[in-house]
Amino acid sequence: MKKLFTLAVAIALCSTMGFAQGLGLKGVGGSVGYVNSSYTSESLGGFVIGAHADLGEISPGFQLIPELQYWSVSKEYLPGYKYKISDFAINGNVHYNIQTSGDIKPYVGAGLGLNFYSITTETPYSGSFFGYSYGGSNSVSATRLGINLLGGANFAMGNMTISPEVRYVVSSDVNHFIIKVGVMVPLGK
Repeated sequence: MKKLFTLAVAIALCSTMGFAQGLGLKGVGGSVGYVNSSYTSESLGGFVIGAHADLGEISPGFQLIPELQYWSVSKEYLPGYKYKISDFAINGNVHYNIQTSGDIKPYVGAGLGLNFYSITTETPYSGSFFGYSYGGSNSVSATRLGINLLGGANFAMGNMTISPEVRYVVSSDVNHFIIKVGVMVPLGK
């Protein structure tokens, strides 16, 4: 119980210090796009969706953008033979906003992600042979750390910001490339 209380106090103190330095929930948004994943020697394409928040600047020009992201890709080789890879990621990214005088505000960034992968294979036949089963549906999951490398631009549109972005994620088993468009809605002023 003491450890839980100590953790809660530490989080509260860190949050208070963060708000004093300009950190805090500044906006929320979502994104949709396309993912190209390489698993083994093959590349597969699919969809990606996400939700993100603007937690403010950690120093001038450096913006903290955490996000939740999900993507899924699948392929059928022969009738009934297919596999699917999906990833639920918790990412902590930092954007460096490049100073420009126009309406387009480019940024580059990097971050770390905790990727929860799931791989499912399906074959049309199932049975057993000398005590070993084969066929049917099999799933395996793995958790891997990923490094996010990204770049994009922010466009003001009314009270929202539209942000096209490209991203490459380096992960030990499943590297992937993402092209997506996000929307951020500011909270308060």
